[in-house]
Amino acid sequence: MLQEIETERQIDADPIMVPEYRGNVSELAIVTSHDDREIAVGDLAFLVVAAFRRHPHINNVLTHISGANWQRVEQAQRAILNPLTASRDLTPLARNILDLMCADRGVTGRILKPYFRGLLARILSPHLAALLIDRISLLFLELELESRLAEGMACRRDTPAKAWSEASANPRG
Repeated sequence: MLQEIETERQIDADPIMVPEYRGNVSELAIVTSHDDREIAVGDLAFLVVAAFRRHPHINNVLTHISGANWQRVEQAQRAILNPLTASRDLTPLARNILDLMCADRGVTGRILKPYFRGLLARILSPHLAALLIDRISLLFLELELESRLAEGMACRRDTPAKAWSEASANPRG
């Protein structure tokens, strides 16, 4: 059963009073809402995941890639939204979700990217939404760079071995 999102009440709530089901939220990770009140990253992650669950296509895709474990989706979202998280600290699920949120690849990427950005713009102040989107985009670019560097290293390692095996198979003589 899906919970209705009550953004007004949750945004205006005291950030220190984190509900017990989200009690493992870092108190250092706090962002600011439209009215300059603070909101814990865990609460923001909860709102984002609830919005993702309400969207039929995004719900279907995230259910599939998470093995129907929405707690893992919320943990991944919490890591993505946390300004203290480095790209190397992201789980494979968080990396996959980050790719969907930033890459514009496939149908889901083209749906999720503007949906997520619009959602942040509705929940947070415009300045903070832009900063958070930039930070998440930077996290994505770090992962893309790591991936491309790893591909380049693999190609360099394969090229001499491939050339050697081809030369051995076709001796000139």
